[in-house]
Amino acid sequence: MQLPSASTPTPPFGYANAARDIAAQAASHLPLHANGRDLTERQRAIIWTAFRNNAGLREWPDDVLVALIQAGHLQTYPDATLIYAAGDPCPDVHVILSGVLEWEWTSPDGGRAVEDFIPPGEVANFIAVLTGETSVHHQRARGLTRLFHIPARALREQFTRDPTLTASLLRLIAGRARGLHDRLGRHSLQPFRARLAYQLLALARRYGVPDASGVTLNIRLSQEDLAALLMASRQYLNREFRWFLDRQLVRVRYGRVTLLDMAALQAISEGRDVEP
Repeated sequence: MQLPSASTPTPPFGYANAARDIAAQAASHLPLHANGRDLTERQRAIIWTAFRNNAGLREWPDDVLVALIQAGHLQTYPDATLIYAAGDPCPDVHVILSGVLEWEWTSPDGGRAVEDFIPPGEVANFIAVLTGETSVHHQRARGLTRLFHIPARALREQFTRDPTLTASLLRLIAGRARGLHDRLGRHSLQPFRARLAYQLLALARRYGVPDASGVTLNIRLSQEDLAALLMASRQYLNREFRWFLDRQLVRVRYGRVTLLDMAALQAISEGRDVEP
């Protein structure tokens, strides 16, 4: 894979390769488990980078981050580990450093729906911590997943000392809520094919790595995963995904999805026709 060069056309939107860089740094320099107080300056810097990768948190002062890291701990979870079940107490904010944090719901008859696959460089569980409520989802590790846990009490102490932090956090939460409302609107009104194209483009923004063929998602997703993300049956997803494959809009190799025609996918996501 290669990044865009002077001879490579610039993709129509940016790609968040920060997640890949943070994961690589975490794998190389962070232990599997540690108390925040025991981390070196270099190790703390990796967590700072991941925390400040989020809009709204970039201006948080160094002394605040020092206090949060000293109060927290690093924990690594094997693939498929259930970190919190839906309805469990959720006492910590999570800074994702490597792997992926999956938020899902399951039903007694084996059904599964996924709200999100959260990559490295994002911070999760603010709402549960701020409200003191339980986890809405099952929170599960996908791949070897490193999380830095920041306890709720440490966060509240910083809000008490510096109320301006609350405003920046509210902007972050509001931005995420807006994105969720957009998804809900599309889910309610758009044809499934447009929703699938939109979801592939959204995954590319967070996991996309430009290469010679197009944009490859740096996350292994089965068609069952995509179906759960779109809250559809696997059979229906398979049929629609085959339409994309047959028209060479996407390709799947070794469990990786590559988006081959970004312009066509964008058009489909907006409900516009493309050449058959």
